[in-house]
Amino acid sequence: MEIFEEVDFPDSLGLLYSTITSYLGFGVNDGEYKVMGLAPYGNPLYTDKIRALITEEGKGQFRLDMKYFDFLAGKRMYSDYLSELFGRPPREEDAAMDQFYIDVARSMQKVLEEILIAKASYLYETTGEENLCMAGGVALNCVANGQVLRNTPFRQLFVQPAANDAGGAIGAAALAHVELTGSRPRKEKLQHVYLGPAFSAGEINKLLKATSIQYTDYRGNRSGLLEHTASKLNEGKVIGWFQGRMEFGPRSLGSRSILADPRSPLMRDRINAMVKKREGFRPFAPAILDKRATEHFDLDHPSPFMLETCQVVSPLDLPAITHVDGSARVQTVHRETNERFYELLRAFDRLTGCPILLNTSFNIKGEPIVCTPEDAVRCFITTDIDCLILGDFILDREENNLELLKLLLMHDVVRQSGITHDVYTFV
Repeated sequence: MEIFEEVDFPDSLGLLYSTITSYLGFGVNDGEYKVMGLAPYGNPLYTDKIRALITEEGKGQFRLDMKYFDFLAGKRMYSDYLSELFGRPPREEDAAMDQFYIDVARSMQKVLEEILIAKASYLYETTGEENLCMAGGVALNCVANGQVLRNTPFRQLFVQPAANDAGGAIGAAALAHVELTGSRPRKEKLQHVYLGPAFSAGEINKLLKATSIQYTDYRGNRSGLLEHTASKLNEGKVIGWFQGRMEFGPRSLGSRSILADPRSPLMRDRINAMVKKREGFRPFAPAILDKRATEHFDLDHPSPFMLETCQVVSPLDLPAITHVDGSARVQTVHRETNERFYELLRAFDRLTGCPILLNTSFNIKGEPIVCTPEDAVRCFITTDIDCLILGDFILDREENNLELLKLLLMHDVVRQSGITHDVYTFV
């Protein structure tokens, strides 16, 4: 591998997107995905304003006009000239979201996609390669990734699933491997990202016994656990799903997930408001059996890491996972990499004729994805999750005294892990 071209600081698409994110009242390095989710509700009326921030130099190169930026200004990242350019003050964090700011989000997303398509097309013409690899925070913009794949000559696009700063751990490990062994890491295709901690049935059972939480033990009866879970999902219940090794990266891929029936027209609003406690415009992703993906989505290749969007073409009505523009961020689930999640999807399909589940990260707004059984129990207690599938154990809200559960939290019987941010490095 050799570097033949660079874009130096501060000329960064990521910093541009983060600046508009902060102008829209969202947190830097936290709210960019909210801008992406908000964008389809708007119209690209301000692309000329966004492009005024950039000087394009051909060959996919560009420079930021630093008049509009102030990267030393803490959270906001922009100068007063940006407000003058748009003719409106920045949105306050808790202010109502009016159409102007929604249209700015759409304009930013459109310009990002256009620049990435131009850059990728130039790279194809320059190198002649058919496969494109991307990394960095911008590469987590799954909408833009889908546009790049559909609108450039590249046949395949690979994005390392922890493409944000957490992915630096992979580079550090690769460098250490070379220095310690004198050889490069093996060239193998990345199959999964279940690289985090796992907890035995004994460890989970010990935690549950230390509390007064009621639970059902399904050890030795996996089929019974899966069938019971599928039945609860079909009844419209929201499930906390905690299984095996945790995912590396920002996406929950069936180890630390909140699951629900994608056919329910009320499910998206319920989870956003009562479980995730987040903005109502945020979409949810579908997880589907890998061999059934083409029946329901305009997707002709595996998508195991939920890193691109495509159009929903399903004969089923799937309002809980279909965004306002008819798109979805699909995860294809493969037996070889997550057998229990795969078998749950099969059980739900046998029961309902739907091989798809709504899959979102197991956390609430402002907190990282749950890592330990203690984290999962706390999230179960403090949200409206109906059932928690904790390894081989099922906790049902209807079978537990909510006031007692809250009392457990007050006395810190169920301790929260020391993780306070969603950047995990597993050693």
